[in-house]
Amino acid sequence: MTISRQAGAGGHSLADAILEAFAAQDDRDLFGGWKVFDQRLCEIVAEDPRYAPSIGTMQAEEYRSRTDEFFRQMMGTQLHQDVVMNRVFRVVRALATLGKAVIVGRAGSQVTKGMPYRVALRLVAPEHHRLHRLMEIHDLNERAARDLMKKRDTHRARLLKTNFQVDVAEPTNYDATWNTATVSYDDIAAAVVVLIRQRVDGATRVG
Repeated sequence: MTISRQAGAGGHSLADAILEAFAAQDDRDLFGGWKVFDQRLCEIVAEDPRYAPSIGTMQAEEYRSRTDEFFRQMMGTQLHQDVVMNRVFRVVRALATLGKAVIVGRAGSQVTKGMPYRVALRLVAPEHHRLHRLMEIHDLNERAARDLMKKRDTHRARLLKTNFQVDVAEPTNYDATWNTATVSYDDIAAAVVVLIRQRVDGATRVG
């Protein structure tokens, strides 16, 4: 399962709600043992000393333009961001293959495309809602929160456009898009439980 989100739409909050909803289910074979991978993905990659110096960029989900990256490479010693991101993509794919992984960000919707049982979600919300949430979470003033929101959305969109030639906002890239300003995380998580059951039951009947 993957969660793509606009900055401030609450991807991590939804991931936590999904784990809680799964824990309440009786079917432990299907709903037991799920884990969330967001910052943990970066930690897995950074376990390789070649990628460790780039951990800060990965955690911040920064993905620079090709021009910016060219000049950064001229001035520094870190690995090229595409080398690092390709490693992240391989880890995402491996985790998804093992199953029972909720992957937040890191182009998960595209990396896992075509995999059986894949569920790809997209979270959106009005700008004012996301702005207020970022101000609260990060203890920022409005201007700083707006800058952070713009930066994150820009980098996430660039990551998908550059590596997968897709528009992050295109709804057909996802199984469902939710407005977290009008639908609670618990309600979305409950819907995910139903979707997971239907997807697995459908595959079983076909098989």
